[in-house]
Amino acid sequence: MNPATMRTTAVGFLFLLAFVLDEPKSVRAASYQAAGGRPVARWIGQDGQDFVANNNRREPNDVQDVHIVLSNLDPDREISFIDILHLSGDPAQWQYNVESFAWKIEVKRQKGSTQADLYIEPSGWEGARDYKMLVRYDNGPEHQLILRGRKVNSSLRTAQSTLGLKWVGQDGFDRVGTGPEVGPDGLQDARIQVAGISKKAQIKAVRIDGPGGAKWESGINPQLLPGTEFWADPKTPSEGDLFFHPSRDLNGQTLKVRILYQNDTMDSATVQAGRCDPKLQMPELTTPKVHLATATARWLGQDGQDVNGPGDVHVTVSGLGKLPDLAGAVLTDSVRGAWVYRAAGDEKLKATEEWESNGALTIRPGSASGSLDLFFPPSRDETGANLVLRLVSKTGQSLIAQFPGGACDPTRRAPTPTANRTEAKPGDDLQAAVDRGGVVSLAPGTYRLTQPLILNKPTTLTAEQKGATLLFSQPAGATPWTTAIKIHCGNTTLNGFAVRFEGPIRWNTEVSYGSAVIGTTDDRDPQRHELKVGVAVTNLDLEGPAATDPSKWVEAMRLMRFTNAMSGRIEGNTLKGGPIEFFKGPWVCLNNVCTGTQPGTFSQGVFTGHGTNDVVARGNRVKPVEPSGKVWRFLVLTQNGANDLVEQNEVEGIGEIDGDGVPRINAPEIILTESYRVSYEGKLRALSDDGLLLRTGRMQGVDVRPGDVVSLLTGPAAGQWRRVAQPLDPTTLLVDAPIPKGTEYVSISRGFVNERFVGNRIDIRGSRTSTCMVLPGNHFGLLVEKNHLLGGAASLGCSACATESPVAWGWSHAPVLGAVVRGNVFEDSETGATLGVSHDPKFVKVNTGRVYMSAVVEDNQVRWTNPFLTRHAGSADKKPLRGVTFGFPHAAHAGEFLVTAARNTLDAPAGRKLGPSLIVHSAELNKQPLLNKNFSLPRQGEADRDKAPSAGGGPPGLRR
Repeated sequence: MNPATMRTTAVGFLFLLAFVLDEPKSVRAASYQAAGGRPVARWIGQDGQDFVANNNRREPNDVQDVHIVLSNLDPDREISFIDILHLSGDPAQWQYNVESFAWKIEVKRQKGSTQADLYIEPSGWEGARDYKMLVRYDNGPEHQLILRGRKVNSSLRTAQSTLGLKWVGQDGFDRVGTGPEVGPDGLQDARIQVAGISKKAQIKAVRIDGPGGAKWESGINPQLLPGTEFWADPKTPSEGDLFFHPSRDLNGQTLKVRILYQNDTMDSATVQAGRCDPKLQMPELTTPKVHLATATARWLGQDGQDVNGPGDVHVTVSGLGKLPDLAGAVLTDSVRGAWVYRAAGDEKLKATEEWESNGALTIRPGSASGSLDLFFPPSRDETGANLVLRLVSKTGQSLIAQFPGGACDPTRRAPTPTANRTEAKPGDDLQAAVDRGGVVSLAPGTYRLTQPLILNKPTTLTAEQKGATLLFSQPAGATPWTTAIKIHCGNTTLNGFAVRFEGPIRWNTEVSYGSAVIGTTDDRDPQRHELKVGVAVTNLDLEGPAATDPSKWVEAMRLMRFTNAMSGRIEGNTLKGGPIEFFKGPWVCLNNVCTGTQPGTFSQGVFTGHGTNDVVARGNRVKPVEPSGKVWRFLVLTQNGANDLVEQNEVEGIGEIDGDGVPRINAPEIILTESYRVSYEGKLRALSDDGLLLRTGRMQGVDVRPGDVVSLLTGPAAGQWRRVAQPLDPTTLLVDAPIPKGTEYVSISRGFVNERFVGNRIDIRGSRTSTCMVLPGNHFGLLVEKNHLLGGAASLGCSACATESPVAWGWSHAPVLGAVVRGNVFEDSETGATLGVSHDPKFVKVNTGRVYMSAVVEDNQVRWTNPFLTRHAGSADKKPLRGVTFGFPHAAHAGEFLVTAARNTLDAPAGRKLGPSLIVHSAELNKQPLLNKNFSLPRQGEADRDKAPSAGGGPPGLRR
């Protein structure tokens, strides 16, 4: 073929190709017009696809979607919106291409096609019914259709998530007992291997149905059936093991397993059981041989020998007898400190490797036979502490000695500022001054800084006269800051000056725990290991930067963030801005004044502490001064704490204020503690004759550390607690006081010990939704005394709350034992004070037979003023007022909460007709079990307080 012919053929081919490509569009358009231009919907049903879930997000959930085909669509128009609604059965709605709370529609359509595939999540109503559909195009026209649907299955899984079961039988595991309570009981469980668990939703509950009506259930278990538990494989979460205790030999019987997920979908399968023996016990355990030495100690304190480093404590322990050939030694203080000595190459102290705050322990032979010299760096003042020394021989035996702690100062471990002194004035190079360390004294005036001020040495930066201001501004293009002032060393002091910002500042939002005006070494810094103790921020006038976007509410910059710091003092400051965040302890937060935040900003709180000990928060004043943004909380303590004191603080005008127009962030508590985890709950496997050494089954949660708490849930001392003096191995624990014989079930957790909230005044009378104090879960030896709590939805909430781990949320309760609530005034709040074991019929496990809370509630006053009662009577919400409430609805066991109540009164205007002011949902009150009873507190000043309650009858003495 010649070139001319080739060109002619090519042109003809291109023309033909264009015609062929355009013809289907013409044909489709003609077909669309011939059908009247109205879409047609056709039901396909569940055909294996999974694009959406039963929520308002586009995500799969391992349940087959319903497939609907839309045909006869306009090929020249895009679909801009689809709404599917049905009203028969339970109302349900699905939507496409819009932000809403409706479930989502997945649309699959090729551009220009007259057909689209729609996928929706099947709703809980599984019967056939009509669906109303609205389809809207991008140019505005819309069509309404009626689609007749067929039956669906809201739990029909996709092929890859089909449930599979395999019987294993009794192979040495003990996860559950014979009844509904959680934890092992010393008998071997039966095990079923499970595969095909949904990866998209967590398990909410499991039910096993066996022969003859036998049933086992996990989760809330309202029928109190024998328990079962699913434990996921940590490496393959879609697989795991299901444990239950057989009631008889199940050989050859069929078991049906049903799984309910958190998204309310279900799955089921059957398995044939094998042989099993309900009486088969776990291998017997005994407590290891431990010798308790009657030793004496001489506390020499910080005597300057400094074997491990500056500030070492020196103690001589004598009377130990013949000393073994040591493999290692552990010293603990039952609060936070743990110090370890290891002989080279020895592995007998593995249980200590994960303990928090392990420090070095040096041991030397003493001057006398049977004596040792100990050297260790202190983490707190050990005055009044009980220290436990365990010497481990190379044969694995332990020799234990206990001795009282003494005075020491952890700040002596870090270098102090040198004798250098620099007199600085405005215009000087302030960075160069602090680089010299020592004392830098600021003359009055404004110090302009265009980059963060970095304190690389122990320094005292102070303004000895008023009027010095550090004014920070940021050049265009500068790297975002993590702090304005950064502290890299302990024993650094900032005192007496003001901090302000000029112009916009770009902050590094990725830094751990957030950017801050003043901060210590963070995860964006090169590794710096200087010990940061004794950090002091005093007498500053500190304001955070202005809002970055005035058109919306933004989070306020943290004023102080002390990551990698262990202790310090925050005293006498005037604060306007975001939170002060600190870790460990001791910390002193004294006589600070918070005036709110910058307009347009909100602060999560004033003080936030994590894993604290020996914190003193005293004499602080919080009251926003206009113009101000929003402060939600005064104090939050998380994880765990010990010996913290919150005293004589005054808080007003923060939290959820009615009608303030600020978007809510789920922060209704003015003071909040958070610790919701347990390490173990179940039967004691062994207890030494002296009651000091116990063995448990396998831990369900994190490993136990010194200072954790053993809650006695059953037996003669139920409702009491002991502290872990030292773990000997992962399941063998030495406690600080004997556990009596007859104690069967215990819980072990890390929480708050000996926390004290005393003499605080919190006024939230502008709110009907906030609560002054919320202290849920894992509190031991709690004291709430002489506080004046005004207004809000509630004054005080203290509960053995649902656990968030292990196993699943709501698996059990985080105990509150030994609480004392004394001498408080609960004024003008809707529900006053509520204490008890928390329950919720949808989320929290029902329990029986164990004590999760014990408390003394005495000498408190509920006060309702005339203006408050008048407002309440005129409000749309007619819920009855409550003064003091013990327990929660839906409880099944009054003995779960042991409470002693005395001399609690009601101060209310005479002549007012008031309902019951003492509500008992579930409690053993003054040794009498009560469920769902109402009483009236005696009026203030009534002479005969020992009379029986005036409402609901009841035993004498309840009115005390």
